[in-house]
Amino acid sequence: MQLLAGAFAVEVASYAVMSNHFHVVLRMLPGTVGAWSAAEVVRRWWTAYPPSSLPDGTPVLPPEAAIQARAQDAVWVGERRKRLGELQWFMKTLKEGISRRANREDEVTGTFWQARFHSVVLLDQAALVACMAYVDLNPIRAKMADRPERSAHTAVRQRIRARQRHRTATRIRERLRGPAAERALAKAGVAEVLPRHAEDGAWVAPLARCVAGGRACSVDDYLMLVDRTGRWLRAGKRGAIPAELAPILARLDLRVDDWIATMAGWRQFLGVAVGHHAGRVLDAAARGLVRVRHTCALFVRGRDDAAA
Repeated sequence: MQLLAGAFAVEVASYAVMSNHFHVVLRMLPGTVGAWSAAEVVRRWWTAYPPSSLPDGTPVLPPEAAIQARAQDAVWVGERRKRLGELQWFMKTLKEGISRRANREDEVTGTFWQARFHSVVLLDQAALVACMAYVDLNPIRAKMADRPERSAHTAVRQRIRARQRHRTATRIRERLRGPAAERALAKAGVAEVLPRHAEDGAWVAPLARCVAGGRACSVDDYLMLVDRTGRWLRAGKRGAIPAELAPILARLDLRVDDWIATMAGWRQFLGVAVGHHAGRVLDAAARGLVRVRHTCALFVRGRDDAAA
């Protein structure tokens, strides 16, 4: 997923890899592919579909002369440029690579995945933050982990670890100066790439880009939101709800009870599109539909669909 995120015109906002499925929250950036040179398109495509690879699957790009030669084929480049900006091709490439490796390991052939992927449009910032948290909390709901920082193969764990590296570097710099600080940073394991901000070193999209243009939601806000919700889910409580959730959710125009019902629920993000009522009305009209149905408790205000 990380490799393909660097090849396709896409940003990964959140993900969770489970034992028999995975979830991923994506932001497609099809407008960026037009700025790539022909050679850049070739490099990106051959990163996703390498002519040769190392035993561990790492792609090996051909010599630069071969890349420049392929870049002269305008039809080939044009077709790949389009594919690199499409969701279906990103998912196809991701699933195909996993299925081929799994079949090799199991010494079998045939279909690996149960079905085609399901996708849902997130219409506003509240829907995006809710879906990110829902995905990040998958291992806790499945009782595979008891807290976000112990949830292997999730975006929230990346953000937490990046934040901790940044805090470590900041504390060392505050106490020391000059060469002593650099030696201490090296010993702490954060000197290779000195963290400049709380998400530096994480390959997922920075939270500021995920929620750009919306209500304030800092890295600490988001991590606290996921942490408190995860602890509540893990404990299986039905009474006291963490008071810390209320201020953040209020800024997102969400109710605490609805938040807990959504995070504890099952398949809350099925449907065509998820978001507040006004957004669903506009999305339904754009699709030529009478309504957009969804199952998410967060956005039900006395009705389950949006009429166009």
